[in-house]
Amino acid sequence: TIHIKTIALAILIGFSSISNEIKGQEMLDHLEYGAYLNNSKTLWQSVVEKRKSRYRETAALSDLYELAASQHGLLNATMSEQDEALFDEYIDEAKGSIEMLIDKDFKQAEAKAMLSSIYGLEMAYSSWKGMFLGGKSSKTISNALKLNNESPLVWQVHANAKLFTPKTFGGDKQEAIKSFKKSVKLYEAQGLTKNNWRYLDALAWLGQAYQSVGETDNARETFEKAVKAEPEFTWVKHALLPAIANK
Repeated sequence: TIHIKTIALAILIGFSSISNEIKGQEMLDHLEYGAYLNNSKTLWQSVVEKRKSRYRETAALSDLYELAASQHGLLNATMSEQDEALFDEYIDEAKGSIEMLIDKDFKQAEAKAMLSSIYGLEMAYSSWKGMFLGGKSSKTISNALKLNNESPLVWQVHANAKLFTPKTFGGDKQEAIKSFKKSVKLYEAQGLTKNNWRYLDALAWLGQAYQSVGETDNARETFEKAVKAEPEFTWVKHALLPAIANK
């Protein structure tokens, strides 16, 4: 009887541990979502530090991936206010996490997509780096697409590259629109829309891509879809949508 009770207790403890891990992950995902919605660099930093602690405890590649994704999110967040000092503070750590994922062959496509995106951010801060990072970024995202062309994140990064790269160097706004649409559809088909800041970001940039080619009605429809998905999406609700209305 004691033996059976001991086994039962061990099972309960095991389930409790798994449950706590899931809750811990959900909490960090929720914080990250809030960091994006509120455009809070402080909250992004907090999420990154918490994910670092989690990875140090578990050494799990899945936790390393979540850390890399949050570090990438933080680097993206520095762009709104051109906070190059914060970008410089975290870029090496982010690259280190991503390169480890690639080396361990864990979610290589997504890791390479994030690395390509970071190269793009580096060029945004220092245009002269385009001489040696432009081709590197393009090659990296192309490789990511070959590895997994069903990844919404990979298509999202590809779309961003096409939107922001000058036409003479391979940029293509219509291709950006197609790629953003592909990304959005994949997020939706794979059930990755709830509390997912990357899905909202894909919608926001799809709308702006439409705007860049004069497709105002499509842009408005996309922004409205984003606000319907997340009513507290301040950037779209109070900036992008009103800007279209004013026009």
